Parts: sequence; structure tokens; C-alpha cells
Amino acid sequence: MTSMTFARAPRLAALIGALAMSVLAACTTKPAETSAAAPAQPVAAQEPLGLYELRIYTAAEGKMDALHSRFRDHTTRLFEKHGMTNIAYFSPIDPADGRLIYILGYKDRAARDASWRAFATDPAWTAVYQASQANGSLTSKIENVFMTPAEYFPSPRLENGSAPRVFELRTYTATPGKLENVHNRFKNHTIDLFTKHGLTSIAYFRPDQMNPAFGNKMTYILSFPSAEARGPAFRAFATDPEWVKVAADSEKDGPILAQPNAIASTMMKATDYSPLK
Repeated sequence: MTSMTFARAPRLAALIGALAMSVLAACTTKPAETSAAAPAQPVAAQEPLGLYELRIYTAAEGKMDALHSRFRDHTTRLFEKHGMTNIAYFSPIDPADGRLIYILGYKDRAARDASWRAFATDPAWTAVYQASQANGSLTSKIENVFMTPAEYFPSPRLENGSAPRVFELRTYTATPGKLENVHNRFKNHTIDLFTKHGLTSIAYFRPDQMNPAFGNKMTYILSFPSAEARGPAFRAFATDPEWVKVAADSEKDGPILAQPNAIASTMMKATDYSPLK
């Protein structure tokens, strides 16, 4: 340490004040790593997020709790360590639906692939994975879809709600050649009418070009104060005269959603370790 000579009392007071400020700053700095029980926090991304990945894990029978524990205690932090942005983690409200649904964010596909390679070969992950699989795989199926934000809703609404709420993941399958009609209806009418009737828009996505089989689909997420509030809100939306006219006008040349089963919906709640709640 460099030696110092204090010639005058004012100079000594100034140095002591500076030292006190340094100690205060050190005491208020957040630790580099949270405890294992703390929920994962989204990474402060160095680059804008241009690619999102929706991942759906179906838990092996009897392994749902163990799967959540692995994510809560290890996986989310290792994702963060390797440059992935934890966006949200959901459980379906239906207790018979044994899936974990989550979303990660990346700068682009190259960044995504580099992060996953680093994650998969991290000795910490290898040890966690092997230990968790000792009595059999925790999952029976893994699905993923790459998505980009729809240009009319470029930034997912990721601030947490002021009270507990539920979420709905919705995927629309468009009639061949009519996907842009679906997006235009949302851009010009649907989102505003959702807002009018208490349906909160969280995110709207297009499938990335890497998902050709998903090319006629759009995915979006809504939130509601409760599962009970969802039905009345959608009924008010569906019977709004403005929506009735919009729907009729948009389909004057035929349905823009493939029939039947054009809409897939999952009601969800955020997990305790989800950044988005």
C-alpha cells in the first residue's frame, strides 16, 4: 500500500470521507452470485435480444418436482453464466399437464448456439445433469421453437405484475397464405381491443425462419389477474361490436385461421424461480 503524509486536518478529513464512500459502495454492491434458493434474474443483456426460444419439457412420470429443483437450483444460473437471458418459466395450471414451459432470449442464432455449446460442456452442468439422472431421465420429451418479436410489438412486456396473475400461451395456425392477414388483424385491431377488455398483452412472436414447419403459426402470451377473470374478459372481447365487424371484414375472402383446431391454448402460472411473474 502506498504511504501517505497528512499535512493538514482538512486534507485528512477529505481522505477519511473518500474512504467512507468507498466502504459504503462496497457494502451496497450486489454479490456476484445469489444463493441457490433465490429466483433466477434476467441477464442485463449486452446486446438487444433478437431471438427467443420457447422450450417445452414434458416431465417423466413422477419427476416434475425434481425437474423444477434442477432448474431452480442449478440450470437457470448456468444459463445466465453462459450468456442466455432467462425470460420466463411457467407451469400449466392444469395439474394433469406435466410440462415445464420456458423462454430464453439471445442476441441471434450464432450467440444462441455458442451459449448452448458452452453450457453443455460446462463441468458444473455435467455434474448436475448426471446426478439428477441417476434414477432415470427427468424428461420424456423436449420441444423447442425459435421466434422473433413481431414488428408491431417489438419488445415483450417483461415487467412483473403488481399482484399475482396468470398467463395464457396461445398459438394460431393460419390458413395457408393467410398468416400476414392474422398479423395485420392483431396489429391494426386485436391488441387494442384486448387492452380495452382487460386482456394484457405480454409478447407477440413470429416463427424464426429456422422453423419452416412452424411457418404458418403465430405465438403470443396474455396475462390476467386470475384464471377466473379470463373467461369474462374474452367474452366481452368476442361480443364487442367493433370486434365482430373486424372479424367479419378480415374473413370476407375466407377464414384466415385453419379449421378445425386453429388455436392452441395453455393457461399457466409463473414458477417461483421465474424472472417474469
